[in-house]
Amino acid sequence: MNSSQDDELITGINVTPLVDIILVVLIIFLIVAQVVGPQVFQVKLPKAAYGESASAKPVTIYLAQSGKMALNGYPIQEEGLVRSIKAWVKTNPELQIIISGDEKVYHGRVVHILDILKGIGVVRLAIHVQPKT
Repeated sequence: MNSSQDDELITGINVTPLVDIILVVLIIFLIVAQVVGPQVFQVKLPKAAYGESASAKPVTIYLAQSGKMALNGYPIQEEGLVRSIKAWVKTNPELQIIISGDEKVYHGRVVHILDILKGIGVVRLAIHVQPKT
């Protein structure tokens, strides 16, 4: 037996299967992020007969009955909300903010958020409602 033929070094690594697996995982992650990301919690909107729709892309603050809050669909605490809104108001003084609160959220909670937003300098505020049928 000639052992010199079996002792050759492997000088190349085939990375194609690794790249294929990574791309599949990335695609799965992107699909799951689109489905799960924006919907943090369910909000049952109150109904109003004379509600209007917004024309520009506004910032939306979600208030859940459980007390959780989200900014544009992503969970946030009050301190983070203040920082984010302050930054946006500096770049766009006419920023429109819509509060989308569950119909069972306490009135005091909505007023508190409205007060914070007014204190930051937001001048265009709206409350998201569901039209009555």
